[in-house]
Amino acid sequence: MSELNERIAKVLEIVQERELSLGEPLTISAISEFEKKHGVVLPPDYREFLTRVGNGGDGPAYYGLAVLGEVANDMHPDQKSVWSGLGKVAQPFPFTQPWIWELDEDSSQGSESDVECGNVYLGNDGCGQYWHLIVTGAERGNVWQLTGEGIQPTAPRRCFLKWYEDWLKGVTDWWAE
Repeated sequence: MSELNERIAKVLEIVQERELSLGEPLTISAISEFEKKHGVVLPPDYREFLTRVGNGGDGPAYYGLAVLGEVANDMHPDQKSVWSGLGKVAQPFPFTQPWIWELDEDSSQGSESDVECGNVYLGNDGCGQYWHLIVTGAERGNVWQLTGEGIQPTAPRRCFLKWYEDWLKGVTDWWAE
């Protein structure tokens, strides 16, 4: 059994033991349809989670994991349009470093509108703090938090499955080295 398969099996075991509530897993054809529609291939660990563990439900985001392709109810209508339409998801996510634009800092890696590139919404911590999975570019596979003030990867960087595994272990500080 591959390492990914072993990790997914362990996560599924814990989810079942704790009676966590997750949506029905997706079929491979449903994921393939999503990928074809948006011109991306989801990271392998997220694909496996969606097909073997569940699609949306209990998870690291304060309000749980989002269903693939759905967005937070509290998002501004413009944000909802961006994150549900995923018009730029196939374009590479250009960022590799945190960026706080609220401090009037410029980024040599891209603009605020480039934040829309290469990622899908995962969940909501409230107060405009949204978790996203990077699906294209150098940060492909890593989880970042996007807010009205800026963007930041977890520290240390975590792929989707590591983010979920750490949550199962009780991690709540996503920026502690």
